[in-house]
Amino acid sequence: MRILNQFVSHKIKFPKYPSPLWTFFTASFCLPSLIRTSLLFEQTELHPRILKTFSLGLGYDLMNAALITLVIGLLPLTNRLFKIFSILLFIALAVFSFIDYQYLLQFGSHLPFYTIEYLQAPQHFSSTIIAALHHQSFLLIVLFPITGFVFVAFHFQKDANSWKKKLFIRIVSLITLFVIGGSAGSYSNSYVGKNIDDPLTSAALNYFFWTQDLEKEDLHKKPTIALELIESNMLGKLPLDPIYSGYPLVREHDADGCKIKVTELANLLCPDTSKNLNVILLLMESFRASEIGVYGSKIDLTPKFDEWSKKGILFKNFYANGFQTRHGEIATYCSVMPNYGAAVMKSYAKNQFRCLPAILQENGYSTTWFHAGDASFDGQATFFKENGFEKIVDKFDFPGDTEELGWGYSDGALFQKLLSTLPKLRVPFFASALTITNHHPFTVPTEYELGLGTKDLHNYYNSVHYMDAKLGEFLSLAEKATWFENTLIIVTADTSSFQTPQSEPKDFGEFVSLRSRIPLLILGGPIKQNAEIDDFASQIDLAPTIMDLLSLAWTSPWIGKSLIGKQDLPMAYTNRPGSYWAVMSESGTVVSENDNKFHINVLIDPHIEDRLKSLGISWLKVTSWLLQENLYWPKFDKNN
Repeated sequence: MRILNQFVSHKIKFPKYPSPLWTFFTASFCLPSLIRTSLLFEQTELHPRILKTFSLGLGYDLMNAALITLVIGLLPLTNRLFKIFSILLFIALAVFSFIDYQYLLQFGSHLPFYTIEYLQAPQHFSSTIIAALHHQSFLLIVLFPITGFVFVAFHFQKDANSWKKKLFIRIVSLITLFVIGGSAGSYSNSYVGKNIDDPLTSAALNYFFWTQDLEKEDLHKKPTIALELIESNMLGKLPLDPIYSGYPLVREHDADGCKIKVTELANLLCPDTSKNLNVILLLMESFRASEIGVYGSKIDLTPKFDEWSKKGILFKNFYANGFQTRHGEIATYCSVMPNYGAAVMKSYAKNQFRCLPAILQENGYSTTWFHAGDASFDGQATFFKENGFEKIVDKFDFPGDTEELGWGYSDGALFQKLLSTLPKLRVPFFASALTITNHHPFTVPTEYELGLGTKDLHNYYNSVHYMDAKLGEFLSLAEKATWFENTLIIVTADTSSFQTPQSEPKDFGEFVSLRSRIPLLILGGPIKQNAEIDDFASQIDLAPTIMDLLSLAWTSPWIGKSLIGKQDLPMAYTNRPGSYWAVMSESGTVVSENDNKFHINVLIDPHIEDRLKSLGISWLKVTSWLLQENLYWPKFDKNN
């Protein structure tokens, strides 16, 4: 008992300085390396290649910890100041690691630098912040590590001049840190086969700063050869009006696809051209094809979509052109390829474009865009008003007691708003809606929870199931409406999803396909029979297809092609800046990984391979140059 009392009466003596320096180093290395280890054990198999990438990432974690500790070790701080400074710095590292981990769960990569722009409007994603704070990772990455570090830090030596007394030990420590950081960095940087977009390979801090130039646009010279190739691939006639000279992609189109009906799809899709059809275009948030039953999902998440697919035209190989909502919108509404760099709606919103709503408005259509969130997010409201949508309906047009789920009001409320508003619109109308519930944090009413688990992936499944149910309710009620018989309803998605797929991709090409394939289903009164179409297509093809179906001649710089027109090789394009781009067709696929490695079908014809590769590279160059020079469409006086 005496021994126990003596033990309790004496304070635990922590090692003296320079232990604070090494304590900070240890903590700042352990935190990211433990996160990395958790990612390692989420892999389906511990292949030697996986272990190699994991070791590269650990090297970066070690390098970062050593260099950060080295920097603060060079500062002539008293122990008290070092304590304060190290605590604040570790808190910052922990919070950054947590934010990065949450981003990684949703998008499959570390946090890129351009996400800083969203700090200007945190109110748009407050639900995601709240959900993240309730996630168990907040305890494991933020609360427990910070609490532990603060406890240890308060036991640092209290001698105010301790940093002066053991100068030799400090020097040895700093040299050791320099050697550790340099050696670890040399190991990871020397491996040329690494992919910095692989979160196992790169470190969160490194990736964040590496990507600060990802959307930085260098000055582009006119890509003459690439532009000639793209121009030769364009359909339509060169306009005679001199105002279009200098705008290389502008073409005149006769919209005769439904008149000549040279394709099987034209015979299936083309309505009575004597009627001015209404068009409803639904962009379902993050609606990945692989979660849909008719696209091969092994989980029964979408019974309503599957049921309605038997009543319309289903496209089995349809792809998102980009990986964010704003990429899908510029591609869908304006047939503009998402830039392999700065987002068009972010950095080029003041450019002149020729978008579907504007052309339909010129042809007598009323044009309305619906959204259950804040339309000002990502500059949507301003861009859409400038480019043809007469009216924007968003969360500020809903009653205050509307059901709220996640980032905005529920999809159920959005579809109810559509149903109540459509009869009031001037006909013919073009109405488009972007859903929002199927966005992180994937909050749904309890009756739509499937009981598959509590991870984000399972919440995503719940949200897909909820979205499908509300889509089904909308379509069932729409079918009974007076306007249905004269309306085309197009159901697709803004983007795919980076949630873990149901089955592991067998190669990088399938990885890209899983994360970019989305549904396309065309329904409505004019559709009298169902069919499945295997032709490859993507969002840029929707605008010209709609104009062709309506038999409305148009002039535009659209790069997409009407799906009811004749094409020698239907193809789809997708990209994620700095990570990959791909050109896909039934004759083969070319995928560029990290801008330094091509993945190509083994049996692809060499001529097809060269064509797809040339088109992919050319589109990157031409898109960037046209945006830089603002040469998509001339500026007209709005009074004319």
